[in-house]
Amino acid sequence: MKVLFINTGPWGTGSFTVVQCLSNELLKLGHQVKIFFPDTNFDSTDKEAYYNNPERYEIWKFPIKSSKVQIATFPLMITDPHPRNKNAITFKQLTDEQLKFYEQELHKQLSLLIDSYKPDVIECHHIWYPCWVVHQMGLDYIVTAHHSDQLGFRYDQRAREKAIACAKGAKKIIAISESVREEVLELYQVDPSKVIVITNGYDKEVFKQQDVNKQELLQELGLHINNNARIISFAGKLSKTKGMDILLQANKLLDPDMNIHTIVLGTGELEELCKTLDSISYTLDRLHFVGHQPPELVAKIHNISLLSVMPSRTEGFGISCLEAMACGLPMVVSRSGGPEQFAVGKVIDAESAQQLADGIMEIIKLPNKDYQKLRKQARDKAEKYSMTTITQDHMDSWGE
Repeated sequence: MKVLFINTGPWGTGSFTVVQCLSNELLKLGHQVKIFFPDTNFDSTDKEAYYNNPERYEIWKFPIKSSKVQIATFPLMITDPHPRNKNAITFKQLTDEQLKFYEQELHKQLSLLIDSYKPDVIECHHIWYPCWVVHQMGLDYIVTAHHSDQLGFRYDQRAREKAIACAKGAKKIIAISESVREEVLELYQVDPSKVIVITNGYDKEVFKQQDVNKQELLQELGLHINNNARIISFAGKLSKTKGMDILLQANKLLDPDMNIHTIVLGTGELEELCKTLDSISYTLDRLHFVGHQPPELVAKIHNISLLSVMPSRTEGFGISCLEAMACGLPMVVSRSGGPEQFAVGKVIDAESAQQLADGIMEIIKLPNKDYQKLRKQARDKAEKYSMTTITQDHMDSWGE
């Protein structure tokens, strides 16, 4: 079977992680897979893994331009940053002429790909413009709703009519959580019987408990953290959506004698975020920003950490929570629509810096016996999110 996945953006987000994991499982089963996505073609340590594999990845390279119109980089659904989009714009910021050009060029790209590849199954990730283009082509398709697309629906009124059309035209809609299913039913006016929940999973070959030399890793990252420090991790965009401002404020509330250092993995404009906060409400002390990193390095950072945090204001699922738990980390997560359904550790109210700080210190203060029990519970819970099962569920949805 030939499967075509279409993603709105390149690697570096939860939606692409899921597509990547699905494709890995499908390849193991002997199927052919192609992943289509746009990209800006700038250098990164993991770029060649994608650009040197045309059998698996079909990359729509930006910028794109005609004699009259230019789009410098692939547009985003919402204002949250993307690690491969340094000069981000949103679809909402495109002029009508630019949006029309985007749709025309996307139609050309997908037409050529589909005519040559001849997929048996098309699965679009996000109820958004690429899915609508496939709908306009009169093809059968499945669409997976991730939550960022619903945020985009609310943010960008111009996209709504087309999003509703492609949602209604889908053979099935896969929602990554019950909360996302509720969003889909609320926003797109679709038959409830065709909206099914299939949760996300993670790459078990990468995210697992492993021995990591702490000092060597810190040196590799260029971080000066003393040996007695208690390290925690945060993996997410530096945005209000992900609660980065809450983490900054909680950091000031941590007991300094506990020597807690946070390694922050993610992209975004920290300076702009800090401008929205009262300067006395937060501190950057003991925070270490290492930017977007490949999954293998993220897993190593989790493995030298005591716990991880996800203080998001809103989430569709929270795949980075699963990844940290698979490395044996208890979590402090907010009630945000996704991670609280499976997280092991502490669940707090969204937007509460005090609860975040208290949750972090509570886990760190646990007796070793209780802490190790929590680590095992985290690993065991993550293990239940098997990509083998999730892939089979996707395949079952294609055949219905």
